[in-house]
Amino acid sequence: MNPELKDIIVDPEALPQPPASASRIIDRSLLSRTDLRILIAAILVQAFFRSFEVNLMYSTIGFVSAVFQSSAITAVLPIILEIISAALVPFYTKISDVIGRSQALTIAAVMYLVGYAVEGTSNSFLQLALGQIAYGVGSTGLMTLAQVLMADVTLLVDRGILFAAWGMPSTINVFFANLLVDPLTIHDGANWRNVYAIIGSIALFGFIILLGPLWHYQKKSERLSESAGRKTERRSINWLFTEFDVVGAFLTTLALSLTLLPIILARSYEDNWKSPKILGMFFSGVISFVALVIWEVKFSTRPIMPMRIWANRTSFGALAVGFFLTVMNAMNYQYYTLYLVVSRDLSFGQALLLERGYQVIYPICELLTGFAMKRFKTCRPFIWAGIIIQTIGLGLQIPARRPSSSDFFVVISQIIAGGGAGMANNAAIVAVTGSVVKDDVATAIGIVHILGSFGYALGSGLAGGVWTQYLPMRLAKHITGPYDEFLAMNDPLVYIKELDGPTKAQLIESYADSQMLMLIIAMSLAILVCITTAFMKHVDLMQDQEEDASESNYAIDNQFSEK
Repeated sequence: MNPELKDIIVDPEALPQPPASASRIIDRSLLSRTDLRILIAAILVQAFFRSFEVNLMYSTIGFVSAVFQSSAITAVLPIILEIISAALVPFYTKISDVIGRSQALTIAAVMYLVGYAVEGTSNSFLQLALGQIAYGVGSTGLMTLAQVLMADVTLLVDRGILFAAWGMPSTINVFFANLLVDPLTIHDGANWRNVYAIIGSIALFGFIILLGPLWHYQKKSERLSESAGRKTERRSINWLFTEFDVVGAFLTTLALSLTLLPIILARSYEDNWKSPKILGMFFSGVISFVALVIWEVKFSTRPIMPMRIWANRTSFGALAVGFFLTVMNAMNYQYYTLYLVVSRDLSFGQALLLERGYQVIYPICELLTGFAMKRFKTCRPFIWAGIIIQTIGLGLQIPARRPSSSDFFVVISQIIAGGGAGMANNAAIVAVTGSVVKDDVATAIGIVHILGSFGYALGSGLAGGVWTQYLPMRLAKHITGPYDEFLAMNDPLVYIKELDGPTKAQLIESYADSQMLMLIIAMSLAILVCITTAFMKHVDLMQDQEEDASESNYAIDNQFSEK
């Protein structure tokens, strides 16, 4: 080892000092137990309302896309959302340090509601996508800052429980929201625009419930901190733009957009993948990814994903778990509801009930895992167990998705996969936040969301690629008579009613083949997850992150910056 580098690592006086705690971070030690309970309750109540409106929105998005005859490119919508999220997550974590958690969350709430308004008044798929952009800006802020807030107000050993509790309302709301799907879409006199009127009103109410206590307790924490002489420096907007990696965020947006959107849109071009425009977009995206890596490693002084976190093999393994689980989830369920509607002659509401086993068991297993981690003071074994269980569930879904399989088999396979995923994901995010210092917790959570955005965008892009590229080949193979490829892929709910029995069965078989391919690709990713977690270290869930500085993390950053 280089003697100079050795001295830097060993001698604490020579170490670059960790960044000062931001003045806008809520200090849990300055709030009473009652204050903390009220704030946590507000977070969980808002989570309940958010869960309801998001479930209702995503339960009807397939129907709305079909109204605009754009079912085949529905995957564009989540990709737009995740591209925005990947670019904005670090911005939200930084701006919440500058202006405060409550102020940043207020900005997110405004964009969230504007997005719903635009989507609810859409007259075309393009306008729907524009609304998704505004909604994505707000949703990114809410998702990121909610977990940052939970980390602010909890000890590490309790963090898994609160993270899981935030997702628990889904176990109820998948059914409550489902009751409104058919009345708002297919029943006589139904108007899908009422979906957005309902979810917009619910979202507004949820934000009021959370932002009221948050503003109050943030101001209280700041006043108590100042009166106790613990005031730290206030950040300026200039500091924000110095700390926020604008170039990295731009390259991230460019890379994701140019590589993933062509996968879905290629079929809409006459020459498909032979089109110079599609090829130009895709390879420009690949070049942007290369430029992003070079910029982040060699030139950025404040990278979106700091090397001190990547060089920590525990946080790296846990981050990889979240990434690959998200890819698998996005691939599996992007077109699954539509497939159930077509293959089993169900309404959207009935199909959603059939597939909800995954979404119901996922938060339940997250919560049980949170309590188990608190009991045994460890998280690593739960990551491994969860991965194994989810892989078994994915394997069972391959035969379960055949049109002839029983509804019971469909539900059981969903439950097994969802249980394993919930266990692994909750243990992984606790491992990430527990393997970094207190000042890096918000950054670590930001990276979790960035990788989640990458993963969901990649999974949705792969699913969209299978649907737009592989499905037409299966249609040509299975359907022996004349058929309309555009309607079969973009408006199947209406088109399938016009088909005779044999042609309908052949179309369903083509859909089933596409589902099988998505599952096989998803299962293969489980191998990569196992490899990345093999080198993780034990995380002490009883550690005091306020005092555990782990200065070597900053030495690692210094090494890379010097290079």
